[in-house]
Amino acid sequence: MKDLLCLLAIFCCLPSACAAQQVLQLNMKQAIEIATSPEGSASVQTAEAVMQASKARVSYARSLLFPAIDASIGESNLTRNLSAEGFNFPTGVPNFTIPDEVGPFNNFDARVTMSYTVFDLGAIRRSHGLRANLDAAKADITVRREVTAAQVAHDYLLVLRAESSSEAARAGVALSESLLKVAQDRADVGKATSLDITRAKLTLLTDRRKLTTVENEAAQARLQLLSDLGVGFATKVELTDHLLSKTDAMPDIEAAVATALQGRPELQVAQKHVDEARYNNSAVSGERIPLITASGDVGPLASVVTHTVGVSAKIPVFDGGRIRARHAETQAIVRQSEIQERDLRRKIELEVRRAHADLHSAAGQVEECQMALTLAADEVAEARRRFEAGVTGNAELAEAQAKRARAQDDCIGALFTWNQGRIDLARATGTMTAFTLN
Repeated sequence: MKDLLCLLAIFCCLPSACAAQQVLQLNMKQAIEIATSPEGSASVQTAEAVMQASKARVSYARSLLFPAIDASIGESNLTRNLSAEGFNFPTGVPNFTIPDEVGPFNNFDARVTMSYTVFDLGAIRRSHGLRANLDAAKADITVRREVTAAQVAHDYLLVLRAESSSEAARAGVALSESLLKVAQDRADVGKATSLDITRAKLTLLTDRRKLTTVENEAAQARLQLLSDLGVGFATKVELTDHLLSKTDAMPDIEAAVATALQGRPELQVAQKHVDEARYNNSAVSGERIPLITASGDVGPLASVVTHTVGVSAKIPVFDGGRIRARHAETQAIVRQSEIQERDLRRKIELEVRRAHADLHSAAGQVEECQMALTLAADEVAEARRRFEAGVTGNAELAEAQAKRARAQDDCIGALFTWNQGRIDLARATGTMTAFTLN
């Protein structure tokens, strides 16, 4: 994986003219690895950033459970009005009265202050909830990677389908050109009519128009794949996987469902959100428990070292029902999260069963289309022999060619559908990042 990313970095750094001459060979597994790397999909990068923000919130919440120690130092010049502060009573000492004004005088204070929340059940539970949110953010990164992998695999298949269609169209053009030459040669010796030549030319034009269309589709599909990979659009990519029809046994449906319910990252995200909601609900309940804090300070005040040490307990007595209302709200959020998690389980199982059914149907279609393509090829060969032997005109041959072209398109489409079914099943079971095509 590291070597592949280094190679990709080299391609991205090459000048455009040089990069256009290079060929990047990729199988589907490598394409998925590139797109799901930290430098790949913007969706994955966004999820990584969200996870880092969640991690910072956890660190901040934990810091509130530790002592806070501050240091201060200062000096001030003061003047005091003692009379205004209540020192205006008789002293009882002859010829002595308390002065109205004292100062100016200097005051120096250097002090270390400590505050510590000894026990705050609500804060402890909230920190646990933030930790569950962090776990959900980490699982969401896996979700984004699975989604990205499925999209890249789909676009990879689109390129393979377009290339297969282009190859089939080029073969059709070559066949039409050869049959046009046969018709012209036969017309030169009086064994074919001008109508036969016209039919052959029309068939050739139709095949060339089809080739132009499928080549444009192939170019568009390649551009989309290059966009998924994050490489330059001038980069030439050679796909080393092919639209092959494997004879692997169908996966067991119950095993696939079990794998999905155990490994789907979306379900892990939902479970962590349930945990977060429960912790937040418990945190609100914890606000009814006394909050115990300790504080103290020590330092020289002028020429005397002074200190303060204290412990306090905050006990909720009456809040007008605020805690009860918030507790009811968080309870409702817990129920909502649990319902969503249960519903997601059913949706995941439904996705797996549908993907399995689609794959089973696609496998049957591949077999039928391959048989139809073989029969269509035989029909073209027989019609060509009959035309060259002068038994019939080329109308029968043109019809056979059209049937063969449709059979080829159907076969390519069936192979695409079957391989897409494999991708859909891998996505449904949560194993998309480990998927291989061939």
